[in-house]
Amino acid sequence: MAGKKVIKSSIIVMVLIILGKVLALVRDALIAAQFGVTYVTDIYNFALGMVYLLTTVSYGLTTTFIPLHTENLQNSTKRASNRFVNNVINLYSIFTIIVMVLLIVFSKYIIYVFGHGFGNDPNVFSAAVEINRIMMLSLIFVSLQSVVTGVLQSHKEFYEPAAMAMVSNIVYVIYLVFLTNKFGIKGFAIATVVGFFIQFLINVPKYKRLGYRYERIVDLKDKQILSMFKLMVPVIISTSVVQLNAFVNRSFATNIFFGAVTVLDCANKINTLAYEVFAIGIAMIVYPTLSELAAKEDKIEYKKALGKSISTIMLIMVPAAVAIAVMRVPLITVIFKRGAFGSEAVDLTASALLFYAPAMIAYGVRDILNKAFYSIKDTKTPMINSFIGIIMNIIINIIIMKYMKVSGLTLATTISAVVTTILMALDLNKKLKGIELKKMWNSFLKILLSSGIMGITLFFVNKMVMLKVGTVDEMVGSLISLIISFVLGSITYCICLYFVKVEEFKYLIDNIRSKIA
Repeated sequence: MAGKKVIKSSIIVMVLIILGKVLALVRDALIAAQFGVTYVTDIYNFALGMVYLLTTVSYGLTTTFIPLHTENLQNSTKRASNRFVNNVINLYSIFTIIVMVLLIVFSKYIIYVFGHGFGNDPNVFSAAVEINRIMMLSLIFVSLQSVVTGVLQSHKEFYEPAAMAMVSNIVYVIYLVFLTNKFGIKGFAIATVVGFFIQFLINVPKYKRLGYRYERIVDLKDKQILSMFKLMVPVIISTSVVQLNAFVNRSFATNIFFGAVTVLDCANKINTLAYEVFAIGIAMIVYPTLSELAAKEDKIEYKKALGKSISTIMLIMVPAAVAIAVMRVPLITVIFKRGAFGSEAVDLTASALLFYAPAMIAYGVRDILNKAFYSIKDTKTPMINSFIGIIMNIIINIIIMKYMKVSGLTLATTISAVVTTILMALDLNKKLKGIELKKMWNSFLKILLSSGIMGITLFFVNKMVMLKVGTVDEMVGSLISLIISFVLGSITYCICLYFVKVEEFKYLIDNIRSKIA
């Protein structure tokens, strides 16, 4: 019964995540249609990037809070657990409010330093400062939700946290459809703050039903608080690399041309779609298993679980990256091409997306490697690796941006992601005295071969469909091409996996057969 409950919960959580992603695509399509590739969307994306960059602190808090609170639930009284939760809420809220006020007050200088391209036009600069100040108000709701969702996950309540993206995207879609013409980008910035508030709000009823009540307590001397804050620092740095790289890229993009930040952001949204739905979920599931095996010092089973996890990630991410690279134009056309987002914007975004695609694979594998290091209580190695990645990204940006423009920024991200992931794998291999790298490499080559054949199939299918239908109606042709390509590409990929005998695929097929039987 327990197994069935886990499967049911996993399916519901996955459905909620996918619904959130579908609504996110609708939101992005509406943003593109309403604002296009202009300085207006650049300003909004820059400010949102600032918020996401700072939410890495909240992610670090949640990551370190969950095991500490789980321990409290097992070993302490309900009152002691409630006291710890409220102490975290109060201390973190005070910290967030101070940071938020400073960021609002010094917004002019933040824009000048990190978005100096906006300073070329006084009106653009003024608008950037105003939008940034509005968006910073989101931080207080982000901080509150990070603790409340941590509490819920400690109690194995996942539905509300999984639904957060869905409910906030509903708010954004409603605004973009009905209110954009009246209130513009400033109103959308306010709607974004409301969206973050709603994300926090939907978690509160379940939080209260679990028996938690607010208390005014601020105790900096609490040993658990001190332990949590010490653990947070390396976790924040090591898990923030994606947002930090995105922020660095946005900063560089403000100097290329108006709309470059939006092109970069659109490419990133498409590229991280499969990564955020599947890779993050797999990493979340495998983390407790690795932690348990590490605690038992069962090195053989630990390495097997790690190897299977990485191979499973590659089984999904490699074909997804190939498919996105090949089908980038119809994908961008269907999602974004409408209103102010025209053919030139599609071409620019497609070029950037082509060089972005391999990064998806690296990010997925690196998530598993990060969890592996955390499970053996090594938080320093991922942190150092993150520093290497960011520095490498900046250096490559400086070298190739003037030659490749936005595509150079995405290529730099991919190179730094691939190199740092390889370094992480080698470090873990050394630390654990072997993690079956040869076996993983063989699986990768088989998956890459299968994905390559699938990619060739997609290329010709897309070409034929666009010649027959796309010349009459590009949008309809792109949509039909995506549907047919998805079906034929999936069949081709699975057939190839079967013939090259990928172990993880065979394991999946055997499981499906046993379920049917």
